[in-house]
Amino acid sequence: MKKVIIGLVIALSVFIIGSVYIYQRANAPFARAEDETIAFISERTDLDRPEDFYWYNGEETTFSVRGFNDADEEKLYIVKQEGGAITTVAASEMMTEQQAISQTRQAREPKKILNAKVGLLNDIPIWEVTYRNDNNRLGYYIINLQTGEWIRTIDNI
Repeated sequence: MKKVIIGLVIALSVFIIGSVYIYQRANAPFARAEDETIAFISERTDLDRPEDFYWYNGEETTFSVRGFNDADEEKLYIVKQEGGAITTVAASEMMTEQQAISQTRQAREPKKILNAKVGLLNDIPIWEVTYRNDNNRLGYYIINLQTGEWIRTIDNI
């Protein structure tokens, strides 16, 4: 009986260690992109305290950081992967993530909100809210980040 318990403990330990390793390997690209983006923005702008990071893959890939500068002003910095151009938006000039999610709930009545990301669509800062509809299919609700205007919906994917 003692050998069985030792065998189970060893098997469970191997499973847990393997799961942690796989999880870390899966998240490594995201963590590296976040670290590199924060360093890139900090070197070129007034970003002092990063708060949130977003990775958007639309027509072009962008990385975004929401944070505060030395004057304690909240800003959003959006970096294009190609070329590294930075778009900066003051928090006072944009809708919040919660407002984007609320607008999506009202307009689409989703079964579940999965996430919200900041990106650029034709050089316009956007919120892309990802959700599951009543048919359990994926949908995207895209909103102008500054005006709150609906841009487009992609549904039933």
